[in-house]
Amino acid sequence: MKLWMFGKVSLAVVTIFTFTLYVLSFYFNCRIDDILHFRRIINGDARVTNATKKVLFWNTMFNDETFYMGNGDIFHDCPVNDCYATHDRSYANLTNFDALLFHGNELDLADLPTSRTPRQWYVFVNLESPANRPLTSYFYEDFFNVTMTYRLDSDIVWTYGIVKDSRTGEIVAPSRNANWHAFYNRPGGRAFADEGTGSSLSRTVRGKTRPIVWFVSNCQAKSGRQEYVNELSRHIPIDVYGKCGSMHCPSSHDCFARVAEPHYFFYLSFENSLCDDYVTEKLYNALRYNIIPIVYGGANYSHFAPPRSYIDALDFDTPKGLAEYLGKLIENPREYGEYFAWKRCYEVDGGIRQAVCNLCEFLHKQRRPRTYGSLSNWYSRSRCPLQNYLRYQSYLTGSVFKD
Repeated sequence: MKLWMFGKVSLAVVTIFTFTLYVLSFYFNCRIDDILHFRRIINGDARVTNATKKVLFWNTMFNDETFYMGNGDIFHDCPVNDCYATHDRSYANLTNFDALLFHGNELDLADLPTSRTPRQWYVFVNLESPANRPLTSYFYEDFFNVTMTYRLDSDIVWTYGIVKDSRTGEIVAPSRNANWHAFYNRPGGRAFADEGTGSSLSRTVRGKTRPIVWFVSNCQAKSGRQEYVNELSRHIPIDVYGKCGSMHCPSSHDCFARVAEPHYFFYLSFENSLCDDYVTEKLYNALRYNIIPIVYGGANYSHFAPPRSYIDALDFDTPKGLAEYLGKLIENPREYGEYFAWKRCYEVDGGIRQAVCNLCEFLHKQRRPRTYGSLSNWYSRSRCPLQNYLRYQSYLTGSVFKD
């Protein structure tokens, strides 16, 4: 009798214990969003709701955990801003994130998400050209369904800089449909050297004594820029700062403000590779100052910068021809000043804030996810046609560009 009663009691205890575990499991699974929301309130993230698009930085971008965008409510000043970003993988269930950002150059194949839902966006992020960092084709097929790169045909465009209409604030460039009507329709069509700010420009120009400056650290770029500069320097003096030259600008100094603008007429905005749409900070840094950038790259620069704001080295048959044109500008301050007329109409800003806003807007478009079956073809060296051509040509000096 006692054994029977003991067995009955034991069975009841086990049943109650099992039922309790089931209830607790059901409760916590059902209430996970509420628990996470409470955690967000404690952390100051109360604005995050079920409608908020949650973004996870999966790996690092050049060792930065947040891809230089920041954590949390980084979208607050965007037109579409109901998004939230974090690098904390435990912030929510992995499948509850709307988008996971992967920096392609630092992706570890041994560290990939263990679960995925069809509604999630897997975003391929890359700001380097395929000439320098080609993809591993066998892995990238059918994994990503969004591209976020410097290329203007990316799903989410992330360029190194933007150009805005200074009157309306409208972003004009980069764009393959950039409309520079504010420049062409400006009153009188005169350079801003004739206006109030012109006196400042005139003083700056009068203080310039050296033709060309170049800040550079990569001396073996695949674009062949070093060979071009070597030939150009035979016809006009070039001061080279950094690892590839004999001159130095302390890292604590703003080299453009303290060195380039006051003393030099031109800055070499030469890219390390000649690929479609590959225009880096080398151009936008120079545009912020009263110095004319000389560009050398594979992009259509009219998509990126205002008319008469730069000089394209590849518009000239030889470096000697470019040097002769630069010499004429130096001898004619008025014509030199015409290269700053665009500053009456436009202003330059960094590209990262626009990229952040582009990301949030994209996530709210409610488009159906798909995958890139051949991302390695989309992001390949074939997108660098000018470089592929020059690599096999005896150009300028008779030397073949390095592979």
